Amino acid sequence: MTSVRKAVEDYYEHIDSGRLADAVQLMTDDVKLTFANADPVAGREAAAASIQYVLDQTTKIRHSIFHWMEPQTAADGTAEVTFEIRIHYWLKNGTELDIPGAVYASFDADTRCTEQRLYGDLTQVFA
Repeated sequence: MTSVRKAVEDYYEHIDSGRLADAVQLMTDDVKLTFANADPVAGREAAAASIQYVLDQTTKIRHSIFHWMEPQTAADGTAEVTFEIRIHYWLKNGTELDIPGAVYASFDADTRCTEQRLYGDLTQVFA
């Protein structure tokens, strides 16, 4: 079984290398995704569209995990994790941004993401 840390690293590696379809395969069909102050979306297809909307603002993106708190794992194998993240954006208008954030994520027993909440100020990404 893949560890939660490895699943998170793989997810961001897929996004950073332009493989969004591979990233969303690491989610459950009914995943719940919340970006900053946006309304939550439900389902893999909606999550992909939400992530793509952010990616459409960029020419490149890089996610770096800074502070990792070990997951809390339940007896049934589900897990929850919280970590600090920095996201470097290369925007289409030529601006580069480095934005800190915090992520809460939950995983099923097969280490597929069931929920992700990214908290950070993405105002400059959409300015």
